[in-house]
Amino acid sequence: MACELSRAPDPWLPDIKVTRQDFRDLESFLATKSSQLAWWSVGYLVRELMRATVMDDGCIPAEAITMGSRVEIREAGKDSTRVVTLSYPGESELFRDAISILSPVGVALIGLSTGQSIRYAGPDGIPVTIEVVKILYQPEADKYGRFKPRPIRPLVRTHGTRRGDSQGSSGCPPPSIRWRTNNSQ
Repeated sequence: MACELSRAPDPWLPDIKVTRQDFRDLESFLATKSSQLAWWSVGYLVRELMRATVMDDGCIPAEAITMGSRVEIREAGKDSTRVVTLSYPGESELFRDAISILSPVGVALIGLSTGQSIRYAGPDGIPVTIEVVKILYQPEADKYGRFKPRPIRPLVRTHGTRRGDSQGSSGCPPPSIRWRTNNSQ
């Protein structure tokens, strides 16, 4: 008869989901840069990746936080919320609300879903609990058509002609076409 060890689920470590691509990118990043990083940030990120469920990019739920996700979070005991974008180190200039995956908050957020909470060690070592209030944007959901963005006003061509259906390699209309919204004059 085999003995199985079972562990009671830890309420402060909720189930997390990570895309296969994020897992590979983070694994590669850690393999090349870990000697240059603080040991605690590397250790914390590795532990989170080891306990994560790795999923194909197209199968990750739209309410799970992935790299590049923009989320609204709330710290326990506070009424206000904060909006952050989970980013790689060095991408802080791309997002005004960037939070690095190597920060304690960033590592805590990866893979969480809307409504989940997690506890992590704050900057002074005191435990901090954060809750995911809402996922405002997730790159995979946007890519695979599962993201429901806010409605925007349609664009109308004001002048110029399009040569065929081609919009160029960038996907943008040729410079001879000017666009305006329906409500503008």
